[in-house]
Amino acid sequence: MELCYDMVINIGLLALIALALTKIPYIDHILCQDSGHAKLGRFVLGGIFGGFCIFSTCTGGVVQGAIPNTRVLGVLAGGLLCGPIVGITAGTIGAIHRFLFDPHGLTTLACAFSTFLEGILSAVIYQVLKKKNYTLKWTTLLVITAAAEGFHMINLLIFVKPFSIAIEIVKTLTIPMVIINSIGMLLFFSIFKDVYMRQMLQADNERLETINNDLLEKTKAKQKIGPFGLQAGDHTELVEADNIYYIEAIHKGAKIYCKNQAYYSNEPLIEWEKKLESDDNSFVRIHRSYIANLTKGDSLQPDANNGYALCMKDDNHTIIPISRKIIHEIKDYYSM
Repeated sequence: MELCYDMVINIGLLALIALALTKIPYIDHILCQDSGHAKLGRFVLGGIFGGFCIFSTCTGGVVQGAIPNTRVLGVLAGGLLCGPIVGITAGTIGAIHRFLFDPHGLTTLACAFSTFLEGILSAVIYQVLKKKNYTLKWTTLLVITAAAEGFHMINLLIFVKPFSIAIEIVKTLTIPMVIINSIGMLLFFSIFKDVYMRQMLQADNERLETINNDLLEKTKAKQKIGPFGLQAGDHTELVEADNIYYIEAIHKGAKIYCKNQAYYSNEPLIEWEKKLESDDNSFVRIHRSYIANLTKGDSLQPDANNGYALCMKDDNHTIIPISRKIIHEIKDYYSM
């Protein structure tokens, strides 16, 4: 019970420190930078998350010669949030400090080695998730943290001698460290959630802006679609396809939106899909009720269901939901 109490207090203090750090403009800025840039800022973050490891080691209690702690939070959170440089730096700092903290301790070598491996693990997982454009879910975080602690326990069994003592230490520490640190990881990510989402959206929006510029250049050379005769009051206006931002299903017809003008059509979305077919497929039915001109997208935004929505460049900055069934096609279209 005392072991669990000490670890919970430790996590609470780490959470307070992490919350305070996100309020510092410089830290918030380098957290939101893409990991491929500003390497000095990445090393600064590595030092900060390494500081979390040092704090965890220093405030941990002693149980059968071992030091139960929340060191894994600093290493994994740093790597999963900010990339390989931060994860490996934090893991290295935490490992060196753990070794120097108690050079002749029974579990020193196993714990120091485990901390370094956790840094490598976080770096590898970050790269895999980034390559697949995968957004971390709470279940994934629990599995990653539990796996890291599992490796830690295996190292204790390998390095701690005699083996009978290693068995006792593992029996005592496994359940509380896996459960409490997994919950602590969720708390850490809830603190950094806004920063994490801004980091993802900034990278996606930068790619989207570049791709939109390329698309605009390409569409100039494509076969022209339209113009379309659309009813506007008592007269018909000729509207070019490039001026259409999106189309919304309205009853049995559709409403066609341009930058600052809307028109009603008796034809349903399925007919408009046929009309707007082109070589570059810039008009896509991204939702059962919407067709969007992807060249008129301004940014991607998270929605309430952990998915994405497309913000348009029209005067109202309209937000259009993206169906989960087509989100991968949209990302493929944008090469994201």
